[in-house]
Amino acid sequence: MKGIKRWNLRQASIQEPYPSLTHAVIAARGINIDDETLSISDPLLMADMGKAVEIIKSALCAGDKIVIFGDYDCDGVTGTVMLYQYLTAQGGEADWYIPSRDEGYGLNYKAIDSIAEKGTKLIITVDNGISCAAEAAYIKEKGIKLVITDHHTVPLCGTVPDADAVVNPKRPDDNSPFKELAGCGVVLKLIMAMEEDIEGVLEQFADLAALGTIGDVVPLLGENRMIVKRGLEIMPFTENIGLYKLLRHSGFSLDGDNRLTAGALSFTVCPRINVAGRFAHAKKAAELLLSETEELAEVRSAELTALNNSRREAEAQILTQVDSVITKNPALLSERVLIINGEGWHDGIIGIVSSRLLTRWGKPNIVINNDGGHIRGSARSIEGFPLVPLLEHCSNELEKFGGHVKAAGLTAKIENLPSIITKIKAYSAEHFPEMPQDILNIDKILEPGDLSLENIEGLKSLAPFGEGNPTPLFLMPGCVILSKKPLKDGKFLSFNVKFGGVVQKILNFSCTYNDFNYENGQSADILVMLDINEYNGVRSVSAQLKDIRPAGFNQDRFLAALQTYESLVRGENINAALYARVVPEKDDIKTVYDILRRTGCDSGDEHVYTEAAAKGINYCKFRIIIDILSEFNLLEYDIINGRIRLLAAGAGKSDLESSAVLMKVKSLCEVI
Repeated sequence: MKGIKRWNLRQASIQEPYPSLTHAVIAARGINIDDETLSISDPLLMADMGKAVEIIKSALCAGDKIVIFGDYDCDGVTGTVMLYQYLTAQGGEADWYIPSRDEGYGLNYKAIDSIAEKGTKLIITVDNGISCAAEAAYIKEKGIKLVITDHHTVPLCGTVPDADAVVNPKRPDDNSPFKELAGCGVVLKLIMAMEEDIEGVLEQFADLAALGTIGDVVPLLGENRMIVKRGLEIMPFTENIGLYKLLRHSGFSLDGDNRLTAGALSFTVCPRINVAGRFAHAKKAAELLLSETEELAEVRSAELTALNNSRREAEAQILTQVDSVITKNPALLSERVLIINGEGWHDGIIGIVSSRLLTRWGKPNIVINNDGGHIRGSARSIEGFPLVPLLEHCSNELEKFGGHVKAAGLTAKIENLPSIITKIKAYSAEHFPEMPQDILNIDKILEPGDLSLENIEGLKSLAPFGEGNPTPLFLMPGCVILSKKPLKDGKFLSFNVKFGGVVQKILNFSCTYNDFNYENGQSADILVMLDINEYNGVRSVSAQLKDIRPAGFNQDRFLAALQTYESLVRGENINAALYARVVPEKDDIKTVYDILRRTGCDSGDEHVYTEAAAKGINYCKFRIIIDILSEFNLLEYDIINGRIRLLAAGAGKSDLESSAVLMKVKSLCEVI
């Protein structure tokens, strides 16, 4: 059962019937989305902002050489382009430098030497620098001034690099009210401080700042919400030739195109910018956004689109290899942190793969690529399991690391990998004996009458949706599957359900037609996102699947049993009081086997478990039974696709009580 997440129904502070879905969502989230109350706070409230403005203005007046040191992701590229366009418009002798992925994230000595040789007097970082204390000291030795603009977490020591100015809302001594700006958002506020103008700078740069903010997956609340909302308003009329071409290559008409949303950009345009740094060099993306001719913009947009297609192919190949690793060693999924390592994987893809694994399995994970002598790793996590302290714990074995609470990266020597894995396991066990669970927050339990065009149209007032302000999620309980239909040659599917007295089509883009483990007539609880579909002038309710379970699924019992099962797989002792609930008897094994025979030779694991649970077998005991039957080659469990296949005619031919799995489980029950 792949990545079962905890469903959490948000509880409104006041329980009452609400006149619309929009009011229900606002009440459930306890948020104020009144855009008239939103504003950009005074940029000078940020620590060192005044110093940064003074240093940059002085360099401009003196005609000093200024180099912007950016980053290779969407956030870093857009921030670099914004600052470069601004400084050159002021007549500054400015240049920009974005490192290749091979150089690693942030300032590095070789790049500093190259920049210094060009007579540079001032370096301004964008989206990096807060973890580069040694490099900052090296820049100071060379007599070059350094302004750091960043938004990443300050190292746990709490000290910032010795630079001439460090502008980062996450500084312990920063007094600005909003702490969740993206790197490009920090640059936007730097330009506002330089200009002493908020509205005019928004009008000029909100399109690029919005794109970088969406791409960096920061919360779309507060100032970020205002930046993105304004950016989406002006983006169809952007004067940036490169951005215009990229939007067209991504499928947007820009002529009254209501598909231009934060979510759509995150899946289409942002990946095209990111792919330059992953598959080629981020300078291609920067050159696109700095294009002064339509010809160059067209060429660069086409290049990025082609690179993005190659990225998708490479991602699919790596995910297939990851699935193979998990299939051969399913115990990996029982670790507190899923660690997958391979060789020859593209460094620019492992972060995307890590995000995919987080979605699939709901577990913190680190995807590591071994390129011979060194490893690079990308990590993604869930709420409640911060990555930076985890990597701090391994800092002696790491050459470099950094990132956010839920996304981080690392580099190290290959010989340190065993020690890194050991430390990750030890830290996780010590600080998280029970791991936090990935949560899907439900805004409302739907009734059939809620599925109206007017109701769903009103939800648009809550946009833009993204991190911190996710697309509203609704529960349709007790649906009966009526029929299903393949889409895109079976790559996706749609299925019709009966919900009360309403028949509703559900779109499912999360699995293939063949891997959808629900049959006609089965009852399910379904989580959906709602939208309006327009085709040939006809508007209809569109529901997209987010998650699905057998109707009446008892998640608390399941998740508790899952944690017990994972503890046993890790070889951890459990309390003897759980013995009867954990150790299967012969009749339990026979019950599960009979269910498998009755449901068919190839069965979905959710439905086999649902039947077993109805007969009093909890998930921990169920999985142990599956492991025992697999040990004796009586079945094959395809954990990737959630399918159980019988391989033999009868369980009675094997002495199942001699199972090594069973003996291990019995030995791990503590004596009270």
